[in-house]
Amino acid sequence: MTEMEAPAIRDEEVRHRLSVEEWIIGSILGVMLLILFSQVVARFVLGQSLPWSEETARYLFIWMIFTGLGAVTLRGEHIAVDALLDKLSPGGRRVVTQITYAILFAVNIALIVAATRLVRTVRELGQYAPATEIPVWLVYLAVPLGLLVASARLIQASVRLWATEPSVTTHEKGV
Repeated sequence: MTEMEAPAIRDEEVRHRLSVEEWIIGSILGVMLLILFSQVVARFVLGQSLPWSEETARYLFIWMIFTGLGAVTLRGEHIAVDALLDKLSPGGRRVVTQITYAILFAVNIALIVAATRLVRTVRELGQYAPATEIPVWLVYLAVPLGLLVASARLIQASVRLWATEPSVTTHEKGV
């Protein structure tokens, strides 16, 4: 298993530039680190636990994962089985990659619809998190928003796929 072909990351400058999603992921990770470090200090130095820390870190982790969908899609780093892809001509790889993008897009749209219904239901139920007392629907909102960003990145990858000449796949170039 290797990564999918992603024309967007063939150019060295583009590969090293961080996307908005990656900046958000880094920020969330930094906040999570501070929260969990504070929890350890509070528990072992002060002898008291921060009741909101674990819940907050868990919810931030969920947001980090679904925010990461866009970054992974942009860079073409989804796990893929490419035994067939490697045997195709560059043009054939392009067509199969486009079909893969279309299938991923359709799955994302179906999941966005289902996740949006779930968010609406949880919001109507008025459920709040026990420690932080934030509305739980805000946590669930990470799913449809992350999938929406990933879908937009699939469209972007599809446009770039056809805007460039077919060539060697990214995994063959060691990306």
